[in-house]
Amino acid sequence: MRVNNEKGITLVEILAALVILGIVFISFMTIFPQMNNINNRTETKLVTMNIAKQELAKLKGPPSRLNPDKKIQNSVGPNFFETYDLSEGNYNILVDCYNTESQTCSGTGETARKPKLYKIHITVEKDGKLNSETFGYLELE
Repeated sequence: MRVNNEKGITLVEILAALVILGIVFISFMTIFPQMNNINNRTETKLVTMNIAKQELAKLKGPPSRLNPDKKIQNSVGPNFFETYDLSEGNYNILVDCYNTESQTCSGTGETARKPKLYKIHITVEKDGKLNSETFGYLELE
């Protein structure tokens, strides 16, 4: 007479379940550091995008921030532009001011024609790496 007593779990079944759970756990643990890295890069990108937009809004304000003492270079060639360094803290903020009709973006030049609209290109770098840029138009007198 044979009795079928299969109500329990064998040791082999428990070990197999632990191995499968260990493999799943290890795969999840490798994902979390990657997600943290992606979140940090996304946060830096959002911060620099906001800095670029805020800088464009500041430039559109009444006192122009494009002072001659912040100018770092003039371009040569048919498309004239000036580059201004408006860096703050850990962020390098460069503003390119394009003007095809007169010779200065700050509005202090002695030229016959004085355009009112300038194309602005703002780049924001952190740790020497370009993180964000924005374009806009600025009316200067």
